[in-house]
Amino acid sequence: METSLQKTERTYLKLILGSLSAVVVLVLLCWGGFRFYRGWEEGHLVRRASAVLSGGDFKIASLNARRVLQLNPENADAMRLMAEIAEKSNERSAVDWRRKVLQLRPHSVDDALALARSALRVKDFDTARRTIEGLGDAATENPEFHAASARVAEARKDFSAAEAHWAKAAELAPGETRHRLLLALVRLGLPETAKRESALTVLKQLRADPSQQATATRALLLDGIAHRQESKDVLSLAQELQAYPDAFFNDRILYLDLLRQVRDPAYDNYLLRLKLETRSRPADVATLLSWMARNRMHEGALEFTKTLPADDVSRWPVPLAIAEAYAQAKDWVELEKMTRKSAWSAHEFLRRAYLARALREQGKTFAAEQEFTAAQKEAASKPLVLSILTRTVADWGWQREAVELLWALTRNSDTRASALQTLYEHYIKAGDTSGLYRALTKLAELNPDDARIQNNLAQVSLLLGVDTDHARKAAAELTNRDPSNPAYASTHAFSLLSKGDVKGALQVMDRLNEDQRRDPSVATYYGLVLAAAGENERAREFLTRSSGAKLLPEEKAMVARAERGSN
Repeated sequence: METSLQKTERTYLKLILGSLSAVVVLVLLCWGGFRFYRGWEEGHLVRRASAVLSGGDFKIASLNARRVLQLNPENADAMRLMAEIAEKSNERSAVDWRRKVLQLRPHSVDDALALARSALRVKDFDTARRTIEGLGDAATENPEFHAASARVAEARKDFSAAEAHWAKAAELAPGETRHRLLLALVRLGLPETAKRESALTVLKQLRADPSQQATATRALLLDGIAHRQESKDVLSLAQELQAYPDAFFNDRILYLDLLRQVRDPAYDNYLLRLKLETRSRPADVATLLSWMARNRMHEGALEFTKTLPADDVSRWPVPLAIAEAYAQAKDWVELEKMTRKSAWSAHEFLRRAYLARALREQGKTFAAEQEFTAAQKEAASKPLVLSILTRTVADWGWQREAVELLWALTRNSDTRASALQTLYEHYIKAGDTSGLYRALTKLAELNPDDARIQNNLAQVSLLLGVDTDHARKAAAELTNRDPSNPAYASTHAFSLLSKGDVKGALQVMDRLNEDQRRDPSVATYYGLVLAAAGENERAREFLTRSSGAKLLPEEKAMVARAERGSN
């Protein structure tokens, strides 16, 4: 029989086990409750942040989103909100937030496209391109994928690809009128007459859509000006455009400019009306002053500033417009006085630059150099500021200074791609093959998968005789990948010709059709190959066509030698 002691021990054991079980259950309940409360709190704060953001309160929205990230550093919804806040504030940090979300959700097409759009917004085309390419076939039926791809293609000036992507986006989302609009805008700039006519038809249709009417009308207006349409038709469009509620002040300036050009009697009254309406709106005052200065009305522009309240004259960007008016008037003494006695706050770098210009134009070289060096130092640590300074001095024709500043911009990841592209275009225009090679080398490092850049680098390398083995290998690979591409074929043929393989070069060029070979850029190299093969009569025919191409000095020299040898 069970003793009393054993019964007592069993009772105590049950009590102990029961107590432990109760403690475990209590802990689990508390932990679950805590997790539930933490999840509820995160969701509540995210919803609250989203609500206040929709009301335009960025500060409170940011505080709520950051509180969520303190509770849970991997909350993707809070990161998306932070990205949206940054986008609305035009901050580059949006790209970083979108990138973090994609790292948490690597298979999310929507988050990848959001990252691409955010990168495009700050002109980070390399990030946008890599993000889109990383999607592969997963997003080819998504209209936003094609919209982002079209913008990347436009940035690379590949308008055929841009057209194809906008067309696909419009097909996949037929109710999205913006895709139709952007497709029409691309087609408007293409050389095919039929495409331009179809674009004009679409733009005329979209003028009936309140959400697109201003942009469509603006495009028709600019196209009409470019194609010299009847002035009354152009004026009618301009008058209608500047009356739209979503029109820009620049649309009103364009209407004013057209009135001036056709000597319309309404011009004087309209100019007076704009002067009165822009008071107390510094940005519009500056725009009007700049327009007057550009159109040789700098004296009138300066007189207009005397009618403005002193506070308006000192509010940015009015001081810049006044400085430009003095510069347009070539009144360097007054420009020096103005820029010496004023302070431009966050734009001190521009004040010093304009002072440097005033001093240089008066022959005060040493003082000018000091001021410009100071302007560079003010801008050096801020890529956006440095970009503004670069554009300013480029507009003045200060090419040496502009190039130096552009190379400085290549050292910053935010501005590297656009600065290198600008340098590339500058060196082509200047016919500076060595500078072009330097820019292309950096562009190729930045865009290793860009076949067009790799081809151009190979071509320039061969012209200079630099790293020719790599250039020949790249040219051969590009041609094998796309044998019908005339640009790649020309470079490959030149690579073979440069090492004495005339027969191989001729075979490569003969794969192209006659229209491709007659393109001035391609005809240049076909003529060189024909001349080397002893086909002098045909060579002269194609070498003559090279006059229509933009040739580098080394290419011109080769053409001249070939022409002498074929005569």
